[in-house]
Amino acid sequence: MRLTLQWIAAAIQGRIKQGNPDKEYIGISIDSRSLQSGEIFWALKGERFDGHDFIIEAVNKGAIGVVKQIGKDVSEIREDVIIIEVDDTLRALGDFAGRYRRLYDIPVVAVTGSNGKTTTKEMIAAILSLKRQVIKNKGNLNNLIGLPLSLLKLSSHHDIGVFELGMNRKGEIARLTEISDPSVGVITNIGPVHLEHLKSLDAVAESKGELFLKMSSEATAIINKDDLRVNKLSQKFSGRKITFGINHPAEVSARNIRLIKSEGINFELQIKDKIFPVYLPMIGEHNVMNALAAAAVVNALGEDPEIIPKGLKNFTNLSLRQEVVKIGDDIKLINDAYNANPISMEFALKTFSQIKGSSRGIAVLGDMLELGAESITLHHRLGKQIAKFGIDYLLLLGEYASVVKEGAIAGDFRPDHIFIGKEHAELSDFLKSILKKGDWVLVKGSRKRRMEKVVDSLLNKFKE
Repeated sequence: MRLTLQWIAAAIQGRIKQGNPDKEYIGISIDSRSLQSGEIFWALKGERFDGHDFIIEAVNKGAIGVVKQIGKDVSEIREDVIIIEVDDTLRALGDFAGRYRRLYDIPVVAVTGSNGKTTTKEMIAAILSLKRQVIKNKGNLNNLIGLPLSLLKLSSHHDIGVFELGMNRKGEIARLTEISDPSVGVITNIGPVHLEHLKSLDAVAESKGELFLKMSSEATAIINKDDLRVNKLSQKFSGRKITFGINHPAEVSARNIRLIKSEGINFELQIKDKIFPVYLPMIGEHNVMNALAAAAVVNALGEDPEIIPKGLKNFTNLSLRQEVVKIGDDIKLINDAYNANPISMEFALKTFSQIKGSSRGIAVLGDMLELGAESITLHHRLGKQIAKFGIDYLLLLGEYASVVKEGAIAGDFRPDHIFIGKEHAELSDFLKSILKKGDWVLVKGSRKRRMEKVVDSLLNKFKE
């Protein structure tokens, strides 16, 4: 579908300051470095950059138009370049994506939650891709910039969209829901994340619950019956609801869950009165809940449930998420370095304990970030938990490493088996010095701690 600059200006309530509004465009770019000739340059202002500083560069690279904020000087731009002025370029990007999304009369699935939203989104897409042409946001491009850019890749080739909605502040899920106009909405669970800005678990729930509040009453809400806060949030939604759960009665549930060491999970998927045997090629019993959420979405869309086991069997998770890596001849490592919060840490430690069995286990952990005033309390609690999971050595990195150490010692963890490193290389050096055949290693931490560097360094050392 080809649109004119005039259409865009109307969609974002922008003012065309110069240029021919009847010109068509081939796409938009927010980065002058990757801009293609014929695209519109959308000048966004961020914490570390201001796109307005790169307008001239974008024009010189072939931008046919510019969307800019009122008050930003563009007197040097050639007269043939279209200039559209708006009050707020970020708001305008969302307005544009929302209007563009509504040009396509296709179902859209929106997934949010404190844990498992990316995995659930990927599972839904994997199942639906067996029958449908699916568009999804890559990785976790799920914020007020990433979601609009993902939606703007919609084309007549697609017949369904699956998008993750992320947030760290109140109001963001409401805005993302407004933009994406979902037909089906999922809140995977509620947990202590983003406390730096949201302060309390109730505030987290309220912010995630904006999805159900802003969804159309003609949409379908997917409800986690095992999460009390999600259940409470769903009471405010007046449309159709489909429930999933393990510990509470639900329309979509699992039974006879059997873990197959580091290979995967077998379980029976029950959708109302029908039973489907499922093999999930993932570690971590908590991923069964993500699979149930995905199955509930497929059910909500009216697809044949027979495709669910096949889609889940072929599912491949994204990198740095519970990847099992073999090191040397007889050492296995779980690379779960993508991110961390109190719930995902507990899930990871539980999974690690189950998989390693009686083998020696070494946990290499980085900070859990964005926890605000609860940071010290939650890191101390993490330390006390570690002692319960049969961990033999604890290696730590980050601002709260000493707090985790104190908690672990309070939980009767051996002090001489705790090591705090100042950098990744120091951790990997110490780790290599203590590793033995048959050991299992868990590596996890928040994204900013880049704990995968420990894994990369360790793998390189074993190649030497």
